[in-house]
Amino acid sequence: MKKIYTLAMAMLIGGAAWAQSNLTFQVDMAGQTVSANGVHIAGDFQAAAGAAGNWDPAATALTQVGTSTIYAVTVNIPDGVYQFKFLNGNAWGDDEGVPAASQVSAGLGYDNGNSNRWVRLNGSDTLAAVLFGGAAPAGHSAVSLVLDMGLEASIDPIVSVAGDFQGWSPGTTQLYDVLGDSIYRHIAYVPTNDTMNFKYLNGGAWGTDEGVPSGCSVNNNRQLIIAGDTVFGPTCFAQCGPCFIPDTFNVTIQVDMSGASCNFDPATDSVDFAGPYNGWGGGDFLSDPDGDMIYDITVRVPSPEFTYKARIIKGGNPTWEPGGNNVVSFTGDTLVPARCFGVATSGACPPQPNPSDITFQVDMSNGPASFVKVFLIGDFTDPQWQGGAIELTASATQPGVFETTVNQICPGKIAFKYMIEDGTGTQVEESFINATNNTCLEPSGTGDFNRFYQRPDDQPKTISAPWEDCASIGILEDFSASVNIYPNPSNGITNIEVPAGKHEVRIYNLTGSVVASFSNVENNVQWNAGDLTTGVYLVNVSNQSGLTATQKVVLK
Repeated sequence: MKKIYTLAMAMLIGGAAWAQSNLTFQVDMAGQTVSANGVHIAGDFQAAAGAAGNWDPAATALTQVGTSTIYAVTVNIPDGVYQFKFLNGNAWGDDEGVPAASQVSAGLGYDNGNSNRWVRLNGSDTLAAVLFGGAAPAGHSAVSLVLDMGLEASIDPIVSVAGDFQGWSPGTTQLYDVLGDSIYRHIAYVPTNDTMNFKYLNGGAWGTDEGVPSGCSVNNNRQLIIAGDTVFGPTCFAQCGPCFIPDTFNVTIQVDMSGASCNFDPATDSVDFAGPYNGWGGGDFLSDPDGDMIYDITVRVPSPEFTYKARIIKGGNPTWEPGGNNVVSFTGDTLVPARCFGVATSGACPPQPNPSDITFQVDMSNGPASFVKVFLIGDFTDPQWQGGAIELTASATQPGVFETTVNQICPGKIAFKYMIEDGTGTQVEESFINATNNTCLEPSGTGDFNRFYQRPDDQPKTISAPWEDCASIGILEDFSASVNIYPNPSNGITNIEVPAGKHEVRIYNLTGSVVASFSNVENNVQWNAGDLTTGVYLVNVSNQSGLTATQKVVLK
């Protein structure tokens, strides 16, 4: 797990009755010749800590921690925002030069009359030991996140950031408006030469997160490659750079619900969308006045992008469409071609097979070291995902494998993942952010990925994989390995070799539509892609025992 230090700050609210807390300042004097006059700190906290006044370079001395290069002092002061800097000595002129990434006005192009460090105190805290004259602790880089909320109609009391540097936990890492200018700040200390994926939230929970424009997004998140101390911003919330007021246009979205018959009854259910437009809260309903099962709505939105997901509203409860967010790019009034519910690209809904039984198997041999339960969660349970979690049982024939069979799954395409529970009741889902094998994955819309499976027919199937991996296990691994597809990439003629027995072979495009199929295949079959467009296709092979293997093939 990455070792991360964070520093957050906020402006003092005039007249508020702040609690008293202990704050420990630390500085690492490695590489410095410590002055005979000692190491000191000066700041606007000193009077509150009992000194005669603030910004006194000789009043507050730090003490060496053991035999280390770290010096520290603890003060008891009211909660709030403070500015400070360290001195290698006890007089002005001995003070450090504070790097830009640690300054209170980082990213603004001016120093606001100072170049001080700052801290937001909200309960007793010990600050990380930054290097004297440096921006971060040894071995780390400081990333100063500078977020402009000036264009937001309303700003939640909690403005936060979530990312891989803090476990994708919304609301726990807050940004604060220090200077009262709607510019919110946070400093993260991350390992140098690391990659940082994150997004901002106008609130403390998923659903208040920004829609990151495609021009600056990686898997719907912001991404920084950290080569050293960095000031990122000021960046506008939900924009790629500084804030600007975009033009607005009418955008009409159309969602074909004919392929959602498993979950949707037009007589009793409705369809809405959620996105940044409505704070991901939904409530903007699509309509189908002509009864053709294509629901639409027109909204007036700022260019250049509109991000959303459609939802089925059944009995007041939403069922979100699977997959990542849908992003519409536009420069004028736009009618977006209809797309099938749960499918990212436009076109008619693919035919759905009748319901079938699916056995799910996960090999925990190389999974988390400690757990007491394993669960299956997905978009096909009722309720969806965690609320409908299904506990798996240990396989009687395959050590380390847990399994369950779900009867009569209806959707043609399903999204799912596995989840463990430890002895304290804490639940942890699979994470695929750093996965190298993504053949079974699709974006979840929250920065991570889900597993997905396209049912080829109504026959029972077994889906098997190790924890946080797309590889197959046990006899399925042998079956997958025995399917040979070549050449790959292909110029249009692709050979598909299968093991002994009869097999069903279906080729899907990435929208889930079947583009070719072969029945009772023995030994091999040749697929001629004809006039199909270049791109990635999925070759699904299944035998009469219910074993299935899916491989990607690229058409050049």
